[in-house]
Amino acid sequence: MRTISLSEIDQNIEKNRKKANAVIRSTSNGHRKKSRTRTPGEVKALNEISIARWQRAIEVKKIIKTGKRSMYYDYR
Repeated sequence: MRTISLSEIDQNIEKNRKKANAVIRSTSNGHRKKSRTRTPGEVKALNEISIARWQRAIEVKKIIKTGKRSMYYDYR
């Protein structure tokens, strides 16, 4: 079995760094996912919408409690 010292690993990394970075840049198309933090009002509105949708699903029997810790959700 071949043994490699830490200095050889470091040299190998330095030698291949430019090629590896080029491959990463070419596969990512140069676009980064943009994200922003939501405002408190937006968070509150989305929470209210999701709670209302959940309660509506319970009312129309799309969500059925099948056990103490399990539920059935008819996603159709």
